[in-house]
Amino acid sequence: MAVMINDDVFARLVSEDVKNKLSSVQKQLLLQPENWERWKEGLLLLIENLDIQIDGIKDDADADAERYLSMGRSGERLATEAAREYQHRIKKIDRFKFYVNRRLDEVMTMIETGEAVSSDGWDRASFLENAIIKHKNLLREYDLEETSIDRALWAAVNGSWEFDDVNEANL
Repeated sequence: MAVMINDDVFARLVSEDVKNKLSSVQKQLLLQPENWERWKEGLLLLIENLDIQIDGIKDDADADAERYLSMGRSGERLATEAAREYQHRIKKIDRFKFYVNRRLDEVMTMIETGEAVSSDGWDRASFLENAIIKHKNLLREYDLEETSIDRALWAAVNGSWEFDDVNEANL
């Protein structure tokens, strides 16, 4: 039985799916073949929105650079700091856009083949990677002492296996 979802809710589902924040029931709604075209359109709209955001940030960066640099020497530092912040925002949006494009590729494959692509393994890996990163950030945020086990876990995110180096002496 098909469940009708309004456009705003569906767009939110599409965005949350890219972030791996959907429940299994919500994910099953997207995976229904009758929703694949709508899913694709939602991803395309999301990419368009992200491009618009990036363009807006670039315009703001240019305007701020011009304004700060017109202030002379004192504005140079402000221009540099603002440029760094704008680049950070653009990088963050670009990173999300990468995942949106990856999901779009999966949905396009589903549409072309008529078969649902199971990305559960990648979704789970992404979930666990995010959990490890959050663990690291929380330890630092609350100024807790890291252990060799923590460092081995963080190294695993970067593809390095350091658990064999963990022993009682370096805990």
